[in-house]
Formats: sequence, C-alpha cells, structure tokens
Amino acid sequence: MKLTQLRGIFEGYGEIITASVLWGTAGIFAKMISGMSAQSIIFYRVAIAFAVLFLVFILSGNLSRLRLSDKRSYLVLFSVLQVITMLAFFESLMNGSVPVAVLLLYTAPVYVTIFSPLLLKERSTGKGWVALILSIAGVILIVDPGNIDFSIRSTGIIAGILSGISYAFQIMTSRHISKSYPGYSQAFWSFLIAALLLLPAVAVPIEIIEENILYLVLLAIFPTIFAVSLYFNGLKKVRAANASILGLIEPLSAVIFSIIILHNIISIPVMMGGALILAGGAIVTQEQ
Repeated sequence: MKLTQLRGIFEGYGEIITASVLWGTAGIFAKMISGMSAQSIIFYRVAIAFAVLFLVFILSGNLSRLRLSDKRSYLVLFSVLQVITMLAFFESLMNGSVPVAVLLLYTAPVYVTIFSPLLLKERSTGKGWVALILSIAGVILIVDPGNIDFSIRSTGIIAGILSGISYAFQIMTSRHISKSYPGYSQAFWSFLIAALLLLPAVAVPIEIIEENILYLVLLAIFPTIFAVSLYFNGLKKVRAANASILGLIEPLSAVIFSIIILHNIISIPVMMGGALILAGGAIVTQEQ
C-alpha cells in the first residue's frame, strides 16, 4: 500500500475518533438547555449549524465547493435519515430510559457490519466482528446493565430500534456518496434539509431562545458542524463497518465529559466498558 493511501486511512480514523469524542459533548450541552422541546432543540441545532457553515463558506470565498453534483437523491436520503435518527432517539429517551435508548441507538454497527458487504460491497472480517462484540459489550457496561429495563412503553423500544436502524443506513448512505460530497458538503446540505423538515418546531418564545443561545450555539458548532463534517469526511477513507464501531467511542467520551464538567462519579463497570470500547477501536484501526 502506498504512503499516501496509508496516510489517508490514518487521517480517516483520526477524523472519526475526533468526531466521536465531539459527539460526546452533545448530551452535556443539551442538558444545559431548559424550556425547549426535543424537536425545537434539534431544529435550532441544525438551523444554527447551517447558518454558521453558510457564513464561513461565503466569507472564505468557497461557496462553489458546496455545488450539488450527482447522487442528489442519496444526499436527500442521508438528510432524512439524519432527522429520523435524531427524532427517534429523543422519542426513545422520552418514552423509555436513557440506558435503553443509548443501547438501541448503538446497535447501528451491527446493522452496518451485516449490510455493508451487501450494499457497499465491503468485505466482512473476523477482526471486525471481534471489535464489534468487544465494543458493544463495552457500551452495555457503560449504560449500566442494572438499569436496562425493557418493561417500559413499547413506543420507547420501537423508537430506539428505529434510531439504530436509521443511524446505520445514514452511515452507509454517507459512505456511498462520499466520493461526490465531502463531509462538510454532506453536513451543509443535511443541515438545510433537516431544518426545513423540522420547521414546525421553530415556534419558541424569544426569551427562551435568548436564555439558551450560548448552549444552542455550542451544540451547533462542536457536536454538530465539526463532528458531522469530520465523521462523514473520514468515511471516505474508512470502511463503513469500522467507522460505525469507532463511533461507539461517543458514549465513552460522554461519560468522561460528564465526569469533568458535571462532576459525575465513574464506576468500575464504566471503566471496564471504556477499556472494551478502546480495545475494539484499537483492533479496528489495525485493519487496512
């Protein structure tokens, strides 16, 4: 393998890992927001992200780099799947428990590992399956097995399953269009389409927006603009199955941020879960 190809692969892994760490801040920023529904938070998250990206590209004189090319229908599909994932995850949170919602969302790597060989013609490897099993076990430990109670409203379970499936197909769709649209372009158009789809959630009193504007902007920049752009740009250089497994670093980073910022206490199962996720990530990054 050529040096440039190797550099691209390691850049891809670095982008995906960084994105996963940044996604871990989303829960922290969202927790700081008060008086807004989940749909409204998501709308302002993507609307502000779109506005910031648009301004950046105008000021830098690079607006032409966002020009639409082929596979437009898949770009729309990617955007719709992004909205479905966010709404289904929040619905699962509201109608169930946090551990169940997180666990069901992060079943996505299972679907990607199963379907990417069929849809993307990516080869399935033994190392990939070992990394997947280790990482999923790590997520189970992090969300606390003692709190996983499935005797909750069926809508929470159904929404959680839907979030995992839609997230998986979002990853595979992004991989499919990655040669036509780099990560920042996918982010730009998906934010616009998502904001249009969520437009009914715009009706929030101005004083509520003013109270939460700092956290909404932080939510839009770090776990949205940077994370989405980096993750889906990295997908251009990394197999979809491997990227989805590395995405499991997100709940680990969320725990670390909660310890640092919210002063939560870390438990032994969480430390063990984190070690398993990192072990799975280490195995994945050894694959070429």
